[in-house]
Amino acid sequence: MGAQSINEEEYRLIQDYCILPFVRDAVMNNSKAMMESGYSMKMLYVKSSEMVLRIIEEDIRSVRSQVRKLKASIAEVKRNDDGILYEVILRGYKSEYALLRHVVKKEMANKLQRYIGSLFR
Repeated sequence: MGAQSINEEEYRLIQDYCILPFVRDAVMNNSKAMMESGYSMKMLYVKSSEMVLRIIEEDIRSVRSQVRKLKASIAEVKRNDDGILYEVILRGYKSEYALLRHVVKKEMANKLQRYIGSLFR
């Protein structure tokens, strides 16, 4: 992405727009797997995951709203084993944003850690 066309805050917004749905899906899948388990404390995990999901959904709505205010367009154009390529159109600039698998895993772990931490503040 060209530094002249997208600033750091916008770049972070684009990254969140692309990554947060994966974080939501991971929490949903883990919650479903926990519900189907025989663990005695599964309800604690399930209730916690429901709270985290509400926060993630709010963040997704907020990010989408901010992207709309910028009049930006973000669309997936290609997906393979290494990651996903998005096309970003912002202020007349057309850029590509690659979301690599190893970056997604790291960012998802960071975001989940922050979401879970926020439950205990």
